[in-house]
Amino acid sequence: MKKFEYRVVSPVAYTKCLDMANSLLDKISKYTQKSIYKISPSDIIDYFENNFNILFVFFESEPTSTIKYNDIVLNFKYQTLNKDLVNRISGATIPKNNRNVIMLNQTMPKPRLFFTILHELSHLYFHDMSNNKQIFASKFSGVYPDDVLPFEDEANIIASLLFCSTPKLEMLLTRNYSFDKIKSITGMSIKGLHSRLLNYLNHILGLSNSEALELVLKLRDNDYKTTIQIKHLVNNKNNQLRKHKTILIKISRGFVIEQDACVSFLKNLSMNQLVNELEYAHSTKNFVLEQLVMNEYYQKQQ
Repeated sequence: MKKFEYRVVSPVAYTKCLDMANSLLDKISKYTQKSIYKISPSDIIDYFENNFNILFVFFESEPTSTIKYNDIVLNFKYQTLNKDLVNRISGATIPKNNRNVIMLNQTMPKPRLFFTILHELSHLYFHDMSNNKQIFASKFSGVYPDDVLPFEDEANIIASLLFCSTPKLEMLLTRNYSFDKIKSITGMSIKGLHSRLLNYLNHILGLSNSEALELVLKLRDNDYKTTIQIKHLVNNKNNQLRKHKTILIKISRGFVIEQDACVSFLKNLSMNQLVNELEYAHSTKNFVLEQLVMNEYYQKQQ
């Protein structure tokens, strides 16, 4: 089995990215007048092209008059770059005067190109490039500097969430679809869907990294029992969330309390204590407590 590059992030980091992606998807949903689960990467690109000043620059190492993906974006041109750079860089986002230039390596297959565009748009939207004048370059492989790595992790996770939103992924998982069919419907690459499922099973359904990996590998092997198992996990999570207003919540101190009391309890915790409570909620697969903790965490950040 081929190994996939995959960086494990903390529940706090992932939930932050989920909140950021959802806020953007809400805006795009209003713009397109589409439900979030129907939003495609093309819809997202259209939103950005109509609301931001962006020039897409496709590049290769050889001169050519053919732009392979001129149907994906509207405002584009072609540029020849050094072969070594083409072999190392999949994309880059460069603030330039009043315009943002997004460089795209057109030697990539279409699923990877879409992901790279979403990755670069995530930098553009969330990482305050106009003030920082920061250039982000996405690599095919290699190590990022420590000060850049958190931004790259965020852009990767957010791009994955934009490519296939949680409502869309859950809809597909509960229809007993195989890995290959989900890949075909979403347009994601094998690597992209592999990582998307790992994060979903780990951070949304609360499985351990090893449990999540085992299920993803079985799903990729078209194991039908695994398809049904994941469907039940998704349905159980959603059923629990629907009933959250009427159930009692167990907190890390061992008490079982009602939701209002839990909210009051969380308001009195420090940021570090909230992180500890989130770790407890994640380890015990307590989705309701996890959401309440994150709500309070973001309120304290504002």
